[in-house]
Amino acid sequence: MNRLTYREIFALWLPLALSGEMMSISGPVISAAVSRLPDATLNLAAYGFLMSIAVLIESPVIMMLSASVALVRSRASYLIVRRFVIHLSIVVTSVGLLIYFTPLYDFLFLGVMGLPSEIAQTARPALQLLIFWPVSIAWRRFFQGILIWQGRSALIAYGTACRLLTMAATLVVGLIVQTIPGVLLAGLAEGLSVIVEMCIIAWWARPLIRERVLPVLNDPPGTVPLNYRRLFRFYLPLAGTDAMRVVSRPILTAGIARMPNPTLSLAAWSVAQGLSFLFASFVMAIQEVVVARAGMRENERRLAIFGAILGVVFSALSALIVVTPLAHEYFAALLSVPAPVEALAIPVALIIFTMPILFAARNVLRGVLIVRRHTDVVQMAMFANLIALIILLVIGVYWDGAAGAVIAAWAVLGAQIFEIVMLRWLWRPREPIQASELAEPVPVAEDA
Repeated sequence: MNRLTYREIFALWLPLALSGEMMSISGPVISAAVSRLPDATLNLAAYGFLMSIAVLIESPVIMMLSASVALVRSRASYLIVRRFVIHLSIVVTSVGLLIYFTPLYDFLFLGVMGLPSEIAQTARPALQLLIFWPVSIAWRRFFQGILIWQGRSALIAYGTACRLLTMAATLVVGLIVQTIPGVLLAGLAEGLSVIVEMCIIAWWARPLIRERVLPVLNDPPGTVPLNYRRLFRFYLPLAGTDAMRVVSRPILTAGIARMPNPTLSLAAWSVAQGLSFLFASFVMAIQEVVVARAGMRENERRLAIFGAILGVVFSALSALIVVTPLAHEYFAALLSVPAPVEALAIPVALIIFTMPILFAARNVLRGVLIVRRHTDVVQMAMFANLIALIILLVIGVYWDGAAGAVIAAWAVLGAQIFEIVMLRWLWRPREPIQASELAEPVPVAEDA
């Protein structure tokens, strides 16, 4: 296996980071368009509900990117993983059909959740429009994983740019005609842009699959042969991990809602978390980089150092805004939040400014564990995170010493630290794999 240089790591990471950052702006862009159409308040509320349900339904496919990077090494493993994507696509589409097109929709969202009927019924046609959204994401991430392994991560950034252009064009048309309801336009923009991106990524991946994957009949000697049962056991904990990540969001919201002055706290938490994620999203891609290039101890050490540098740099940038007058410019001038929200959001943002460091540490550990096929450890650590979050929120509900947003910030911080500790502790007893058990990665392409 080749020794990595920091230049190679940076070349692989940068396009993935830019892609993630571009995707993070899609929500605000769509919200800005919806707010300029009739019945903006209702449609914005419906769009928020739409995305929470759509993300929940798609959560089983999110980790397909890491699985593809880690497992697709030959014709044999490619065909097995591709078959798994087909079956997973059938499952998530069936779940969507069952929820969006049957009376189960009213039972779940009007009866169980108690959602206002107006919001639920406004969002339903848009959710039906997104029935193939998870499938498009599953296939896109499957092909993206192959591109990352082959050192062509730059193509992923180009694909995301095409996605944003498609989304922008759809929104512009909707704003011109002014006859498409806001949430339906949002669903159309989300669905169409992801389909376009998936088709582009699949087209770009075709020659790499034909020339570099399919000619290799089997995985390298010493690698544990991949079969469907092993793939299922590998992937199920990853799917569970992302499902818990999605579930943690409403749990956090429910906790804040039970603390004093919930409206102010929810507003402050939303904008403070948005600022933190603006910087933390840059380090998220380190997980896929680690999965693609880990194996040798020296490479893992360099990947860990690179991740630590990323975490420190983006945490410092976050702190630079929070502790200087730039905080007022961001919250008041740029976001136009009310003064009471700004006053609470600044201390909350100060508590969570270290999130890039924590995400970097977590994702480096996750990446190495995924390479070593210890995905059960990744799931257990995320479960520990969720339990810690719930315990800390419960304590906050019964403690009147601080605002709900402040309690939530400490709870999220504590839960992330606990997850990292669990990842490291659960990892230690595991025997490391030998270098011979890993496929040698293709050198990073010069144009990546």
